[in-house]
Amino acid sequence: MWVVASFKLNKNLERAIADLESYGMNSKNILALPLDTVEDKTKSYDSYKKSLFETTPIFGTIIMLFGTIYGFILEWGPILWGLIGLGLGSSIGLLIDLTRIKKKRKKAQAQSTEMFILIQCTHEQTDKVKEIVWKWFPLGVTTYDNEVKRE
Repeated sequence: MWVVASFKLNKNLERAIADLESYGMNSKNILALPLDTVEDKTKSYDSYKKSLFETTPIFGTIIMLFGTIYGFILEWGPILWGLIGLGLGSSIGLLIDLTRIKKKRKKAQAQSTEMFILIQCTHEQTDKVKEIVWKWFPLGVTTYDNEVKRE
């Protein structure tokens, strides 16, 4: 009899295996297999570099324009207020771009590898093994009886 469980690659997988071994399962009867994931080749350093400059010049231009317009009214003049607006707007755009890139990286890291563990056990141990595995929050659990004859 086989019990198959699917986990995200995290500490719960290790705890489940340790729990199974403390229950008395032999480590030779436990097999953990990682699934291969497809890497998106289009998301390279160049794409991050490109997305870094999407909103930076936009915000810099817009706030520079407001600085130039209101610079005619303010004391330092339109050129100086335009340069101040350019620096301020570019800084705001850069912060927005950096937070967006940070969120993309977090999302990419959140999509971590999925692991399957296969546990070979007897019919009597199946319920207890499933109970132990369910305790550690797997994505799914199933059983496979390799002694059932298929026609």
